[in-house]
Amino acid sequence: METNNPKSRDIKELKVRKIALKQEMEQIQADIESSLKDVRHSVVDRTRIRFWVEKYPLQLLGSALIVGFILARKGGGKTTGTDNTTIKAEAPATAESSRSSFTSLLMDELKKMASQRAVRFLMQRLEEALDERKSKEG
Repeated sequence: METNNPKSRDIKELKVRKIALKQEMEQIQADIESSLKDVRHSVVDRTRIRFWVEKYPLQLLGSALIVGFILARKGGGKTTGTDNTTIKAEAPATAESSRSSFTSLLMDELKKMASQRAVRFLMQRLEEALDERKSKEG
C-alpha cells in the first residue's frame, strides 16, 4: 500500500509554482528591458535633427526660409523712400569700422551659406521622401 504523503505533494506543487513564477519574473524583466530600450531609442531619435527633418520636411523648409529672411533683413541697412533702396551710413575709415564691416560681410556670407545648405539638405530629404512614397504606391 502506497500512501500519498500530503506534505511531499505540497512541496512538489510549491517547487513547480516556484519555477513558473521565476520564469514569469524573467519574462517580465525582459519585457521591461525591451521597453526601456525602445524608450531610450525614441528619446535619442527625437533629439536628432534628422528625425525632425524626415518627419516635417516642408514645415522645416518654410521655417528655415522665414528665419533666413528675418536674419537677412536685420543684417541690412536702413531702407527709406518708396523704391526701398538701401542707404548705409558713411563711417570714418578707421581700423574698428573696417573690422566691423569685415565682420558684417563675413556674417552675411555665413548666413547665405547656411541658408543654401539648409535648403539643399531639406530639398534632398523631400525628394527622398517623395521617391519612397512613389515606390510604396507603385
